[in-house]
Amino acid sequence: IGVEPSLITRQRQNLGATRSRGLEFELQSRLTAFAEVALGYLLVDAEVRKFPANRSLEGLEVPQVPRHQATFQISLGNVAVQARCIGSQFEDDQNQLKLGRYTVVDALFSRNLTKRLQGLLAVENLFDEQYEIGKTPVTTVGPPRFVRIGIRFRR
Repeated sequence: IGVEPSLITRQRQNLGATRSRGLEFELQSRLTAFAEVALGYLLVDAEVRKFPANRSLEGLEVPQVPRHQATFQISLGNVAVQARCIGSQFEDDQNQLKLGRYTVVDALFSRNLTKRLQGLLAVENLFDEQYEIGKTPVTTVGPPRFVRIGIRFRR
């Protein structure tokens, strides 16, 4: 609808057709009674196939869909660490505003307090990575390190 140096205004409309094809795999292995590893990878080719309202978008990548995504998780007893790797993607429908790739690491520590209660300490974005999640064209960054403490009740 409008483009200014500090603001792009768009109107969202349903597309006529998209095509998403790709490959996904996941591998999980229990190494010992207390150790488990999981790997995952997703390759996606998401393309606008038909859009009668604006044919110039046909053939472009679907916005906010990264081509590559990977995860890695290791659990050692009461400690789990997860890494999420997200490839670059376009923020906008015209494939002009590219968001960079990033990796975020999360950690979870738990401890049984009683037979039914478990204490939790979770840290998201453990290394306080700064990464882009939006551009309009002003860049929006993802959440900083976030710490949660809680109690889990099991029946």
